[in-house]
Amino acid sequence: APEIDILDVPGWDCQPYDRVSPHAGVVARRMTALSRLAKTASSAERPRVVTTTVDCLLQRVPMRKQVAAESFSAAPGNAVDIPDLSRWLEVNGFSRAGTVRDVGEYAVRGGIVDLYPPGPMGPIRLDFFGDELETLRLFDPNTQRSVQPVETHLLLPASEALLDEDSIKRFRSRYRELFGANATGD
Repeated sequence: APEIDILDVPGWDCQPYDRVSPHAGVVARRMTALSRLAKTASSAERPRVVTTTVDCLLQRVPMRKQVAAESFSAAPGNAVDIPDLSRWLEVNGFSRAGTVRDVGEYAVRGGIVDLYPPGPMGPIRLDFFGDELETLRLFDPNTQRSVQPVETHLLLPASEALLDEDSIKRFRSRYRELFGANATGD
């Protein structure tokens, strides 16, 4: 049925509250599917089927409006403030590194931002002239050499847990409520 849009939302490859995080590839597939669900609607002309596991159905996911708002479209000619892009990457689960080698890492070197977003595309090099994005290129994480140009790319969060100021404040207050000295009756 080629007219049906099929979205696969995989379950985590670990248990919630386990000592290990889900594999970056699994998170990438989940965030890609959740983003597609959040940004596009099914219609009678293009019906949609979502495949998933029971564990995944029971697991909480970010709110639809949050997933839709947390993507970043990169295309040549866009005006982008590099410090704002760095903040966006940090809030959305990327970690700063000296050299980008793994999914979820980014590096800033002058007017060049290397990042390894989730998804099948691979690491991307954003080349800026001032605040204008000049080129996007795929690069090899082993040799750090550019491989081929890219017209445009939609960057998605590298993590389902978004660490903005509000979520950190909520976590701290709920943690103190549940596990602080007053919670145990001491």
